[in-house]
Amino acid sequence: MELVEAQIQTISKEQLQLISSEQQCMEALFSAKWPDGFRCARCNHSHAYKITTRRLPLFECSSCHYQESLTKGTLMEGSRSDLRKWYHALLLFSHNPTGITALQLSAAIGVTYKTAWLILHKFRYCMGEADANTMLSGIVRVNCAMYGKPYNPSMERHPQEQPLLIGASVNDEGDPVYVKIKQVFQEHLLGRTIRPIGTRHFSDCHIEPDTDDLESVTARYSSRRFHRLLNVVKKAGQWINTTFHGIGPKYLQAYLNEYCSRLNLAIHGTSVFRYLIRLCVTIAPVTYASLLRSASRS
Repeated sequence: MELVEAQIQTISKEQLQLISSEQQCMEALFSAKWPDGFRCARCNHSHAYKITTRRLPLFECSSCHYQESLTKGTLMEGSRSDLRKWYHALLLFSHNPTGITALQLSAAIGVTYKTAWLILHKFRYCMGEADANTMLSGIVRVNCAMYGKPYNPSMERHPQEQPLLIGASVNDEGDPVYVKIKQVFQEHLLGRTIRPIGTRHFSDCHIEPDTDDLESVTARYSSRRFHRLLNVVKKAGQWINTTFHGIGPKYLQAYLNEYCSRLNLAIHGTSVFRYLIRLCVTIAPVTYASLLRSASRS
């Protein structure tokens, strides 16, 4: 596939070596999970016996005899896919700033569409969870926005119009240094208008409570609106529509999380691959059923 070939050009020899064997991936996951060496999750002991009778090794604590698999507590927990496929997916996801679809990933790493979809949404879930733990602070600006082409000029909202709030910590020049874009819950809307409870909910969830330089604009055509933030939403919509050919409301937030994470990492010059590896071993694992339930809340 052309997309995969283009991505391979940006992946280092060291990273390609990583997916050369299952053993290499096991060693990489061990180092990511226990960067300072094995630590028992139950008693914090630093020595374990390695049991290799299974597809993936077990580590039995030499003190309390608690057994833990290599993937326990990671994003890969419970997966039947080889670690090589997971790491290959991580590389392809990380090295393509325009994103990768489940169909493309399925063909590239040799898994079913459903498995590829699940892997990608687990990556997006990690990004969303990490974002939830990062609050906006300092100089904060918030603006209402919309995903989807306006279908009529009335106050009634078309089902394909998705109201959003974009918030950002900005520098003294007004440039965003950390961005969040969130869907607005249905109960926080009155037609196309975001009710005050919607803005309060965004502030409570995403802005440090002691922030004293905060401005919010929820009127769509206000002369006070923050055009730099609206431009970010415009680019996010273009990215979603170009790569994924449009996204419905159920899973829109997951793709917004991915876009914002990529943008924030680029602003700070952080590697997507290294960032995502860290999330994969620190964010609590999530199941397919949980992803479906969380999506239905949006």
